[in-house]
Amino acid sequence: MDALRFGVLHDAPLEAWQSGCLDALAGSAAAALIVRLSSAATRAVILSHDLDFVLCFADLVPDGRVDVPRFGMWRFGWGDWVHDRGAHAPFWEVYERDPVSAGMLVRLTADPDEVIVLRQGFLRTQALSARRNREQWYQRFVEWPAAVCREIMNRERPNLSPDAGLRESGLLNAPRLAAQRAPRRAPSALARAVLAARIGVRIAATAYRALFRHDQWNIGIIDRPLETLLTLNVATGVNWLPPTPRAELRADPFGSVHAGVQTLFCEYFSYRDQRGTIVAMDPTGRLPALPVRIGPEPPVHLSYPFLLEHEGRLLCLPESSAAGEVAVYTVERFPDRWTRVATLLSGTALADASVFEYEDRWWLAASEVADKGANSELHLFHAQSPTGPWTAHPGNPVKIDVRSARPAGQPFIVDGVLYRPAQDCSTSYGARVVINRIVTLTPAAFHEEAAAVLNPDPRGPYPDGLHTVARLGDRTLIDGKRTVFVPAECWRLLRHYLLRHNSS
Repeated sequence: MDALRFGVLHDAPLEAWQSGCLDALAGSAAAALIVRLSSAATRAVILSHDLDFVLCFADLVPDGRVDVPRFGMWRFGWGDWVHDRGAHAPFWEVYERDPVSAGMLVRLTADPDEVIVLRQGFLRTQALSARRNREQWYQRFVEWPAAVCREIMNRERPNLSPDAGLRESGLLNAPRLAAQRAPRRAPSALARAVLAARIGVRIAATAYRALFRHDQWNIGIIDRPLETLLTLNVATGVNWLPPTPRAELRADPFGSVHAGVQTLFCEYFSYRDQRGTIVAMDPTGRLPALPVRIGPEPPVHLSYPFLLEHEGRLLCLPESSAAGEVAVYTVERFPDRWTRVATLLSGTALADASVFEYEDRWWLAASEVADKGANSELHLFHAQSPTGPWTAHPGNPVKIDVRSARPAGQPFIVDGVLYRPAQDCSTSYGARVVINRIVTLTPAAFHEEAAAVLNPDPRGPYPDGLHTVARLGDRTLIDGKRTVFVPAECWRLLRHYLLRHNSS
């Protein structure tokens, strides 16, 4: 099969995002547009074009035609169909300040209240603008039809029957979702006025938080193995390092046992100079942190010093997204001097790259930095060696979910099952850690499910967030967040605002 044949069903001029979907399909080389149809098109007309699927932009789809194309009829839907559903769902999520807004690409069924989910995503609600909340989805889901086509093409085999082809592509096994609520009503003039007033209050509260409430992270150690986090739920019994001065923080801890001595590596950040560096520390925190020479030249912001051992060498992948690369380093002089081994990926800004081995293949998981959302997208790459060369997964981003996409530390295996820690940033950046169970991970497919969560201790000294877990021998490193007032950051933001105001 050279390309999937598809038609477009619409009754009005295409909107910009709808044209974007067709552009993405045309650019993927996995699908070819055969015909444009109206909702009045008969079953016979659709059947006569021998279409693999129909992309539906029409408001109404006539009964009896959704299963005519080989892979069915696809359309976009707002909401998760549990809490929100319908064309106006993005408005109501902002109105009610739901932390998460959902969207789907679905395959229609004969029952209008049941769909087959082809793609689903969850983004943090843009609480200050209903328009921006809708537009953030336009930026992301235009690629979904093309991604599903690539998945089908990558998993198709010659000489398969139609049902076998469906099964191989995963579309027969895609989850069915039955609506648990009726579609949302259109917002009234009163509702829009109430939302405008609420947004005014939210803007004032957001400005206050930006000036007077700032994140401060610190590192703690739990005296239990990493694998036991599957049953912990709340990060209690944490031995926290001595707190830093108010304008400084430590985060993203990773551990190493070298010559029998435990050492932790982490990000050190100062609000005064606004640049993160990597430091090495004694786990007790009683000795001064040692600056680590690692990273590109000229220096950029560094964080998340992911560690792994391979063939007797200790390797480190510090996040250097500001340099537009993912690079791996090895020890020149432990622990403070490292040498670049290879550039794994270049020309792309990726956050929190995490490398692990699974079923005789190496995998790199990361989130893309930019307005596309470092906290909501998961990108995968695979290779035969941790030094590459690396191949992008055809489904990238394989996941869009602000609740459990961005990596949050070291993956681990329990009883042959791979678990991947991820950040939940739905309510705030780094609110908690979700541990995902990998169900499917191949060069053609990916699926994971939430298996456990690790929440910060609400009664502890760092109750406001937790976003990294890693191994330190038979103990576990975590980081925790609290909000404090940092005068240096307040004055920096005020100066930035005044300079911008004067220049305009």
